[in-house]
Amino acid sequence: MFRLVGIAACLSAVIAGCVTTPLGVTITSHAPKDSTESPALPTPKRAWIFVEGVQQSTTPATVTVRRSFEVTNVSLHVGATFKQVRRYEIERSVTASRRMLDYSFSGRVDGGLLTFNTTELSQDKKGRYIIPFYQGPVQIVDHEYDLVLIVAP
Repeated sequence: MFRLVGIAACLSAVIAGCVTTPLGVTITSHAPKDSTESPALPTPKRAWIFVEGVQQSTTPATVTVRRSFEVTNVSLHVGATFKQVRRYEIERSVTASRRMLDYSFSGRVDGGLLTFNTTELSQDKKGRYIIPFYQGPVQIVDHEYDLVLIVAP
């Protein structure tokens, strides 16, 4: 009887569209900012958040990824066809292939947290944003999609 109830519970979770967030990843959704307070500021675009190719949540949100786990990318998708508009590649260490990229980062360090805007990150030939390896936490702020991506050691 217990086995049958367990199977039914698993089946109902699958039918309900339950999403399993990978180990080492936390996602905190935020309420959209009230655009009536300051009409001069542009309203951020909404996007679906995918971690390792699996849909997890929507923006606005804060995504925290632990570098020690096997998560290598976070991407943003829009529309009914889930068109990819951003892909963040997380460097696990400095590799020979990545050394050749132009790391002309202009991020800033504040209290041990290395912070970049999306526009300050280098991109590879495929247009993917490269989050550099850093011993401490790295924070990426994407104002266009109202996403904060934190890569923690």
